[in-house]
Amino acid sequence: MPATTIGQANLVFGLTAETIGLVQSFSETRNIEKVEARNASGDITGVAYYNPTTAYSISVAVTGLGALTAGGAFSTLANATTVGTCRIDSIALNKSNTGFVMVDISATGYPNVS
Repeated sequence: MPATTIGQANLVFGLTAETIGLVQSFSETRNIEKVEARNASGDITGVAYYNPTTAYSISVAVTGLGALTAGGAFSTLANATTVGTCRIDSIALNKSNTGFVMVDISATGYPNVS
């Protein structure tokens, strides 16, 4: 049953379903590299930003992990707001005798790579 929100207009609650399982948490961090140019006094006189990437962290209760492998590609991430190629950096499979099988996935998105 979807949540009922009261109050602030356009307030978003919850996550979008992913194909690999029941998403418990999703994090998206946008990064960019920079280089600074300094004059003879050491003062910054120019800045260049380049090489944007996006770091993703997903925790999932497994229902259909399939053939995901480290180094492999995510074809889609329903919760992501950036576009481009997304590659899996690491997959941690967590099991216990009192809980669901969980998978923690770290991935990097490259918006300039198609």
